[in-house]
Amino acid sequence: MNSAAAIVLIFCMLSTATSSSAAQNCEIARMKCAYRKGCGTALQNYMFDCASVLAGRVFRCTTLCKRALISLASTPEGKELMKCDCNGSDFCILSKERVEVCRSEVTQATAEDTVVSCSVAHWICVADLLCSTALEYYRHWCHAMFRGYRCTHRCNNSLAILNRQAKAEKLRSCFCDGSEEFPCRRIKVNMERLCYGREDFVLGENHVDPHRSSAIQLERTHLLTWVSWLFISTLTVNTWIRLKMEELNWR
Repeated sequence: MNSAAAIVLIFCMLSTATSSSAAQNCEIARMKCAYRKGCGTALQNYMFDCASVLAGRVFRCTTLCKRALISLASTPEGKELMKCDCNGSDFCILSKERVEVCRSEVTQATAEDTVVSCSVAHWICVADLLCSTALEYYRHWCHAMFRGYRCTHRCNNSLAILNRQAKAEKLRSCFCDGSEEFPCRRIKVNMERLCYGREDFVLGENHVDPHRSSAIQLERTHLLTWVSWLFISTLTVNTWIRLKMEELNWR
């Protein structure tokens, strides 16, 4: 099987039916997605970020794979791709089975009333051409606001345009969980104070995902355990050195 055929097949996923007369052929669905700017970008991200899951090297839904799938599933072409017809291909069916570990999280995140992290909301927006364009203008015109100086007229206007985009809805309600590639909490505070006039706005410490908080707590526990082990090991080494020095002195 050549690489092009393999790429076509690995995107046949998240569908319980292996064949359906209503489903598009995977080749057609892939081409439709690939030639749409937003879906094409999401498709590329999926190809790289979910490779370990699809290859069977990882048996959980990694964070990067989940985000890539959420981004892909948020586009009309991506939705069609996810339920495309494998046409009886064992490789395609196996890929679907492996990516099933992501289904519940992806379904929940893409539901209309679900609040997601700002990094996920960002990916959903970027996968849509209009939202992505509005987001680029917002980034371009709001540098002064990002730094906490002022919200200019052009920044305010670009923010209003962004807020009108359907795929930006989750950006308006998203929470900062620390996984963003931008200073999420600072931008939220500056935007509320400078653009919306809420000068007394404070982003509470509870403005995080509870699941993320539990994960952070677990990471801290592991870190403390590691530090304790390192401390004990250091003491052991120091004791050994001291005993050796004393042994040399006796000689």
